[in-house]
Amino acid sequence: MVSVTVHWPRVPNEHGGTTLWFGSWLVGDSGGEGPKFYSGRGGDVDTYVAPHRATGLRIRRWPNEGLDAEYADLLELPPGQSLSADDLDFDTRQKYANIPGID
Repeated sequence: MVSVTVHWPRVPNEHGGTTLWFGSWLVGDSGGEGPKFYSGRGGDVDTYVAPHRATGLRIRRWPNEGLDAEYADLLELPPGQSLSADDLDFDTRQKYANIPGID
């Protein structure tokens, strides 16, 4: 059974509030999203057990709540992994990005 511990930081957004975070599992080979496992404003550390069909996870953040979320995918889930959501690379084109022509 694979699990991952995620540190959800409590960081400011562009409006002076706190950043909204959302976590969901990726399933299948085309980047489809499965069950969600977190939605909140950070300040939490939780361990999540990957569902049977999980192939990775997707972390979204809203640094500006008037715009679409930024997201980062983690496609390898080694047992016992721990990560901080704000250490993920939200500025790189993700494997399952669905906007053609954007690199």
